[in-house]
Amino acid sequence: MKILLVNDDGIFAAGINVLTRTLLKYGHDITVVAPRFEMSSVGHHLSMRTPLKMEQLKNYGTKAIAVDGTPVDCVKFAVHYLNVDVDLVISGINKGANVGSDVVYSGTVSAAVEANILGLPSVAVSSVSYDEDDYENCAEFIAANLDKLYAAAQPNKVINVNLPNSNVTDIRGVKVAGQGVRDYGDHYVKVGDNYFIKGTPKSYADIPEETDVKFLDMGYITVTPLTFSMTDYESLSATEEIFK
Repeated sequence: MKILLVNDDGIFAAGINVLTRTLLKYGHDITVVAPRFEMSSVGHHLSMRTPLKMEQLKNYGTKAIAVDGTPVDCVKFAVHYLNVDVDLVISGINKGANVGSDVVYSGTVSAAVEANILGLPSVAVSSVSYDEDDYENCAEFIAANLDKLYAAAQPNKVINVNLPNSNVTDIRGVKVAGQGVRDYGDHYVKVGDNYFIKGTPKSYADIPEETDVKFLDMGYITVTPLTFSMTDYESLSATEEIFK
């Protein structure tokens, strides 16, 4: 399969390198186009007023291009300038989960959404763990289930995959679930004249709603189909009535 790999942690991050090596091992045709520097939590930012620079990297193991831009820039640049021939776009492996409301902020998910907007099936993959050994397991899961992920992403879908953290010694299975809400207890801390946002994710393992945040906290791999459309179709008729 011809796969375009992107991420938001940067082209030299462990996650994307492990995924590249693993997919090459299974004979896939891999092109990497990723940010030169970390671009976490930039969402769907597109560089409109800042020129992009690119560099083709040597000794990466496959064709790899570093772009001085965002994850969304990388997908657009790969398609519209580099003319990369691609069957599937995979964004990740991200260090840290991207479930529930996190996907709004996530550069990892936004890159996959941009691929979707351009008519390409895509997968976003994240790991709660920051441990490179866990990325190996994550990459093997993606490789083993690539046909399923590709089929689920057809047509016009992003398949958002999250793997539990390293202290889950026995993954309990795979759960397909809708998005929940991830509350970090956000607050701001003042240091001198600067303000920094702080927070710690709450556990959702005991909530009644069967969402991605719950199942991930319970030790399941979560799979959630997403789309770039933000229309609330259940409210269309009611909204139409209001504006008549």
